[in-house]
Amino acid sequence: LNEVKGLAVRFFAPLRMTVLGGSVAKRTNVLNSDLATEGGLTMTRFDFTRRDFLKAAGIWAGAGILQPVWSLIGAGKTIEAAYPDEVLSIEQYTKGQVKPGMIITKENAALIKDIAPEGLMVELQRGNTEVKIGETTLDPKEILPGYWVEATLRHKGQAVLDSKGQLWHKDGGPWVGGAPFPEPKSGLEAIWNYTFDPVRFDDFYLLGIEYYVDTNGNVVRYNLTHYIHIQASGRLVVEPKPFLPEYKDELYRTVLAFENPFDVQGLQIATTTYYDNSRLPDTDSYIPALRRTRRLPSSQRFEPAAPYSAFFISDLALHGDPVLTWSWTLAGRKPMLMPSPRNTGMFDPNPDPYTFVESPAKFPKMIWELRPEMFLVDGVPHLEGANYSKKRMYVDGITGLVESADVWDLAGKLWKFMTFPVANRGIPDGAGGTARSSCGIVFADLQKDYHSCVYFPAKRGNDVWRCNTGLKIDDWITPLAMLKRSRR
Repeated sequence: LNEVKGLAVRFFAPLRMTVLGGSVAKRTNVLNSDLATEGGLTMTRFDFTRRDFLKAAGIWAGAGILQPVWSLIGAGKTIEAAYPDEVLSIEQYTKGQVKPGMIITKENAALIKDIAPEGLMVELQRGNTEVKIGETTLDPKEILPGYWVEATLRHKGQAVLDSKGQLWHKDGGPWVGGAPFPEPKSGLEAIWNYTFDPVRFDDFYLLGIEYYVDTNGNVVRYNLTHYIHIQASGRLVVEPKPFLPEYKDELYRTVLAFENPFDVQGLQIATTTYYDNSRLPDTDSYIPALRRTRRLPSSQRFEPAAPYSAFFISDLALHGDPVLTWSWTLAGRKPMLMPSPRNTGMFDPNPDPYTFVESPAKFPKMIWELRPEMFLVDGVPHLEGANYSKKRMYVDGITGLVESADVWDLAGKLWKFMTFPVANRGIPDGAGGTARSSCGIVFADLQKDYHSCVYFPAKRGNDVWRCNTGLKIDDWITPLAMLKRSRR
C-alpha cells in the first residue's frame, strides 16, 4: 500500500497548479486536461483514467491493481472491481480496433501484435490458423474447479519456499493443495502455482488423438493414446488426502500408453515426479517387443518424443521438468490474449468451428480472449543436453494456469510455440461440480513448420474421460501394473 501511495504522490505532484490573478501557472506532465471557468478564475480539470495511472506507474501493484482479486473471489464475486475497465474489455483496450466476435487472420493479425504470444503471431502470419475473439471471462470458477478455489482460499498465506526455492507448507510438511501463491510476487512463485498440480485433479484418465502434420500440411503420423495422472501430494477430493502415505515423497505419477499405430501398440511410459523438485523424475517403460519393463534415462528430456514429433519430454503439459532444474524470473506483467474457456472441443456435440474441433490442420482454430493480468515468466534450463535457451510461460495472474508458452533455441531464435486451452468439460468432477480441463494441446515447431496436435475426446469405444474417480498407483503406474495390462 505504501508503494502505491508513493507512486500516486510522484504521479500527481507535477500536476499541481497555482492560480495567479486569473491565469494558470506553467504545468508539466499534464494528462487529459482541459480548461473551465469558475468564479471568474480559469481552472484546470483533470480527467484521469485508471489506465493512465497504470501507464504512468509502469507496474502492476499486485494481482489486481485496484484491490486483491482473491478477496473478491472469496466473497463470491467476479473480478471487475479488481481491474480497470480498460483491461476487462478488448474493445476498450484496443480503442475499438478489436471486438468480440471478430476473426483474426493473416490479413489483420497486426491488430493483436502487442497482446499475443510471439508464437501465435507466427502461426497467424503464415496462415496456419485463425483466431476468434471472445469476451473476457470474469468468473474464475469458469476456469478453475470449485474445490481448487476453496482450497486456495482456505490455505492462503500458508505456503513458503526454502533457500533452494522448494515449496513447503509453513508447518514444514509438503504443500496441502490449491494454489500456493494466489497473489505471486516472483516468477518462481507464479510457476509453482501451475506446476504443483498442472491438471488440478487428484487423478484423471485421458483419451488422446494425435496428428503429426508436416510443413506441407500432410498428416505424417496418427496416434491413439491414453494418459493417466495420479497426484500423490496436495490431494483435495479423493481419499486419502492430502497425501498418499506410501508415496509421500512424490508429487505425482503419470503413464502414457499407445494404442496405435502397430509399431508402438502397447508401449507404455511411466514417470514418477518427486516432491523434491531439484530431483529428476524416474522413467520406466513397458516395451512390447521385449515383454519387459525397462528403466529409461530421465536426462534425455530434449529429444523428440516420437517420430515426426514437434515436442520433447520436457514440453509435456507445456513444462514437464521439475521446477528447480530451471531458474525462473518475472519478465513482465501485462494484459494478453489467452485461450478462452469456451474452447469445448470434442466434448461439445455441436461445436463452434472455432473451439478446437478435431482436424488434421496444422493449428486448430480457437477462441482467444483478453486476460487482464498475465505473468511473463522466463525459465532457463540447467539440465544436461538442454537445447533451449529460454522458455516463456504465460501464467494467468488470477487462475495460476499456463495455457501458452514460447521457446527459444540456443542461438536466441524463436523455436516453438505451445498452447493448452482449458474449458468446462461438462463431466462430473467428483466434488459436486463439473470438470475444468484441457480440450487438447498444440506443439508447434516454428522453425520446421511441423506440428503435433493432440485432441481429447470424451469417449472412445468403452473408454471414457474421467477424473477424481479413485485411480490407484499400484493398479496403473508401476512396472508390475504395466506388465499386467500389457498386450498378450
